[in-house]
Amino acid sequence: MEDEPVVASSAGTRLLSSTPHAVTPTTTNNHLINLPPPPGHPLATYVVQVPKDQIYRVPPPENAAFVERHRKAAKAGGKKSKWNCSIFMIWFLIVFLLLCVIVGGTLTAIHFTFTPLAPRFSVTKLLVKQTKQGIPPTYDITLKAKNLNEKMGIEYKSDEDGASLIFWTKNLGFGNFPDLKQNVGDSNNVNIKIRGLKGKQVPTIIQKSISDKKTKRQISLKLKLESPLLFNVWILKLWKKDLDVNCDFRVSTMGQGTKILSQKCKTKLS
Repeated sequence: MEDEPVVASSAGTRLLSSTPHAVTPTTTNNHLINLPPPPGHPLATYVVQVPKDQIYRVPPPENAAFVERHRKAAKAGGKKSKWNCSIFMIWFLIVFLLLCVIVGGTLTAIHFTFTPLAPRFSVTKLLVKQTKQGIPPTYDITLKAKNLNEKMGIEYKSDEDGASLIFWTKNLGFGNFPDLKQNVGDSNNVNIKIRGLKGKQVPTIIQKSISDKKTKRQISLKLKLESPLLFNVWILKLWKKDLDVNCDFRVSTMGQGTKILSQKCKTKLS
């Protein structure tokens, strides 16, 4: 009798050892007869190589339709997301441009409406006091200050030694610019006291003009002023500037009965 067949699985090659030939029963006249194995067939082991199974599967049509629906839905969702993003960016740009226009217009309006103007000054009075010759005199100067701003008030801050009186190139003394608040369009008198320099001799011409009560000696002087300014609208402090004033004026005498013959003041904001 022949050997048993070798069984090969899809996993690849398998080694099978043959087993002793079993005696195959034979039926003869309803009797089982055990036949001996055929001669000349010794026991042996065989190696059989079988290729792996190759299985090809084709999805049913309904699966393809399902995948196609999902693909179209994903594509439509991507387009919708891009469209939403584009709309958001457009609205963002529109709002940003509107804000820029509003802010720019506001700043422009503030610039032209609330542009600070320097106050106008004029020298109205000079009074010289000297208790004794050889002692530095004091010079009391009265100024008229007018706020030219129609919508802003001005706040003057006191500046120590911010005022000086000069005769030609010689400094006669220093004084303080006083604190002052002005409303829109206000005119105020500002009194400044210039203290003569200690230890320095008064110029001869100035001393003669002070002492000589009969002869009138005209004197040309220069007054310099410095003061920090704050421009405000109600309680809002909009601008902070430094004020520089140069007043050239001429007086009839430095003694009694002094009159202002001419004067011209220049102001600058920085």
